[in-house]
Amino acid sequence: MAEKRPRTRATYHHGDLRAALIAAGLTLARDGGPQAIVLREVARAVGVAPNSAYGHFATLDALRKAVARRALGDMAEAMRAHLDTVAPGDARAYLREVGRAYVHYAVAEPGLFRTAMGGDPAGIYVPGQPAEPETDDQGRPKPDVLLLEALDRLVDAGVLRPADRARAVMASWATVHGLAVMFLDLLPQLTAEQREAAVDDALGVLAAGLTASRPRS
Repeated sequence: MAEKRPRTRATYHHGDLRAALIAAGLTLARDGGPQAIVLREVARAVGVAPNSAYGHFATLDALRKAVARRALGDMAEAMRAHLDTVAPGDARAYLREVGRAYVHYAVAEPGLFRTAMGGDPAGIYVPGQPAEPETDDQGRPKPDVLLLEALDRLVDAGVLRPADRARAVMASWATVHGLAVMFLDLLPQLTAEQREAAVDDALGVLAAGLTASRPRS
């Protein structure tokens, strides 16, 4: 006798269910971060049996990784929208705005930010040292691509030595991620004006430090 499989809604076919499960996971993550992504809850939100979800994601970890990658794409898209609005021409200003966009997204979407950065810890790597595709499953760039673009602008402008680019990656990421975590976990009482002033100060110091002239070794 042929094995009976759980029936799913007719609207899900040829990969549509997988996309719907990821979308439902994003909705849960927006409110509660990566820990809110539970396979049974995702399946219930989509309207299918849990066994149907397991057909696309063998484990909860696999689902969380997929949602984290999509969250990274959403984050980069939001950052790009900010950059398109301010459109700074100066390379230093562009780096500052990339950092500002990172922090703004974290404050505006803490659940998705925590999911993007913590939903797939094994998938986080140092920008500029590829360990996996630099795009999400929809072909959108991840946030680190925007940082690398900003540093390339500094190099092209002649204010950052190519040899310093790799070190600049970690310094830049540490600055903006540190600000984001501080605002979310340590200093949630700050007003929007206070946060913006802190961002201006930190990113100003970062840009000045990265582009300061150094004696040849």
